[in-house]
Amino acid sequence: METTETSNTRHCKRRGFWALLILPVLLAGGIWATLAHADDGFGFGPGGFGGGSPEQHKAFMEKRLDKMLDHLKATDSQKTAIKAIFERMAAEMRPVHDQHSRLHDQIVTALSADTVDRVAIEELRKQIPQMVDQASQIFSKALLDASQVLTPEQRQTLVKFMQDHHGRRHHFM
Repeated sequence: METTETSNTRHCKRRGFWALLILPVLLAGGIWATLAHADDGFGFGPGGFGGGSPEQHKAFMEKRLDKMLDHLKATDSQKTAIKAIFERMAAEMRPVHDQHSRLHDQIVTALSADTVDRVAIEELRKQIPQMVDQASQIFSKALLDASQVLTPEQRQTLVKFMQDHHGRRHHFM
């Protein structure tokens, strides 16, 4: 008979495994999805996380970016430069988003099998950190490039907004 301690330890290890597997996959898609939520102004509703076409996601991202630039009182030249940066980011992020979709499908297939292949799941898990790192690098580069276009005052306005909304599910307008 198994002791409660051993059973609890095994349960915690399993929960940790799923957290390691699911959270980074969500984070990888999250960079794209954060910019591409449903068009309800708060990131919820039809087309939110995982819903909507790429065209809908892009349109919503552009709308959110326009609102942020208006909030920062960006000049026309700043708007043009930052929109170009985020267009480039979206193009660079597309292969990562596609990779995330393929990995998701592979995980679903592996978990749907009559017998779950632990080695196959582990191989899929090993892909997650590289995918998250790649998406993070693309996103960070775009943010740093955009920060060079903004004035110190505009960056402070942006930082204040980020601090006010840190940890919340609310997104800019």
